[in-house]
Amino acid sequence: MKIKNLNPNEIITTKDFPVHNPHILKIYFKICKHGNTEILPPTPVIPLSVGLPLLKGKSKTEKEYNKRIKDYVKRNKKIKYIMCDGSHKTTALTLTHNLIHSVILKKDSDIEEIRELVKTGDVFSMNTGKTIKKELKEKAEHLKDAKFFESVKDKTDRMVKEKVIPDFMIKYYKKKK
Repeated sequence: MKIKNLNPNEIITTKDFPVHNPHILKIYFKICKHGNTEILPPTPVIPLSVGLPLLKGKSKTEKEYNKRIKDYVKRNKKIKYIMCDGSHKTTALTLTHNLIHSVILKKDSDIEEIRELVKTGDVFSMNTGKTIKKELKEKAEHLKDAKFFESVKDKTDRMVKEKVIPDFMIKYYKKKK
């Protein structure tokens, strides 16, 4: 299991827009704004070199989704990872111009290791499949109805543009650019 700081434009994020819980976003934002990012657990990501989140079925919808995700990755050369969990945290990190402290999941034992860290409180949660293959399948199911795919950076920029997050976060993000 490898830990690495990633740029927010390297990671495909979830389709949840905006983030589900504005209070959690505010907590993460405050932590990040005050430079305490080291207390945050790493964000689990899977390298696209390990696998794409593809659907196995042969229906028209599944084939169209698979083509769209493949085309997106091909067009967006900076994208190297898919996020497993952590939309609030990665949004707060991006709004405060921090890199995304990530744990790279390449094999099933990496997922098992993270699950053990949840038990000790070193990682808050791990809402992922029990294997890399299952996690990629879950991500495919999650993303299949998305109208488009986004990096963490693109989604954050869209939240700012559409003003779906508190104004103080938008001002901080724009001020520090």
